[in-house]
Amino acid sequence: MMRTAMELLDQRSVSGILVAPKGERIPRFDNRVDVFQASHPLPDEEGFRASRSVLNMIDKMKANELLLCLISGGASALLPAPANSITLQDKRRLTEQLIRTRATIHEINTVRRHISALKGGRLVERCRAPILAFLISDVAGNTLHDIASGLTAPDPSTYRDAVQILQKYNIWGMIPHNVKRHLERGLTGLIDETPKPASPIFNRVHNFIIADNRYACVAAKKALQERNISTKILTSQADLEARSLGKLMASIGVASKVFHEPIRSSGAIIAGGETTVDVVGNGRGGRNQHTALCAVMDLNGRDGLAMAAFGTDGIDGNSVAAGAIVDGNSARRARNRHIDPQQFIARNDSFNFFRKLNDNIVTGRTGTNVGDLYILVKVD
Repeated sequence: MMRTAMELLDQRSVSGILVAPKGERIPRFDNRVDVFQASHPLPDEEGFRASRSVLNMIDKMKANELLLCLISGGASALLPAPANSITLQDKRRLTEQLIRTRATIHEINTVRRHISALKGGRLVERCRAPILAFLISDVAGNTLHDIASGLTAPDPSTYRDAVQILQKYNIWGMIPHNVKRHLERGLTGLIDETPKPASPIFNRVHNFIIADNRYACVAAKKALQERNISTKILTSQADLEARSLGKLMASIGVASKVFHEPIRSSGAIIAGGETTVDVVGNGRGGRNQHTALCAVMDLNGRDGLAMAAFGTDGIDGNSVAAGAIVDGNSARRARNRHIDPQQFIARNDSFNFFRKLNDNIVTGRTGTNVGDLYILVKVD
């Protein structure tokens, strides 16, 4: 008979592994918990060591034990466990190639699941014990196979899907040789597919989403309403290109000023989710600051309108900011400093644009990742 979770947690033999981003404040643990601080979004050696420890632990687990998992967004990078023929350097290079395209997080994770020894349900495949997983989602739609690339979830995608994504964004011919060979072997059946939804191995897995972007949207709405600002949540599942979302939020603000819809008087609109950016320059910034930068000219001259775009984890792309704020005066202030927003957009240098205006949002790491928030405020 399997012991309960509480009975297991009372045993002195219980041990664990914690993997967190570099710079994160870590609570003190006794010597039964191994702590690793790894890199995100590009995997590093510390994350690789952590994944080796996880693999060693689950391989030794017995069927009458319990694996308790606490999984949050970002684990795709923090826990890199490349398939046997693929090196960490291969995976790092592929990740860098993917995030410089317009590939969505769903597409990126489809590729990740097919080059991993843990993701896409491979963790479940290797572990004989029952699994209880609590997940914090940073993925629009909360698809289990996309949160941390599906460590404890079945994978509905295939090797062919992964290859087609790489071909779609014209990087199939540029990916590392070991990755290409691995995926080609998967296409021909020389490597088993990731476990699928019908697999009986998932009968011993219980996944629970305990926080997601909706929670953050509701918390933001509550905070605004406490300041007597009428607030509506537009969506918590935005999944658009950054430029498109920036222009959409700006257009909602302009419509509210002209037609008093959807904001009739002073008020706010909240959207949550995650955007993508086609990275062609070598500047500093991230998808949230890029979203705000793309709204600068559309909000130009619209007094009484302001928009903030920021990541709930406190870090946006390769910058130290969480995001940025833009209003109807941002374009004018930029002109006064001889700054052209379009040049910074072209260089993917949104951080430095807003740094010059002192309009970056800097919070430091928050310790939680449930996607991004976009808040539009109208004041009559």
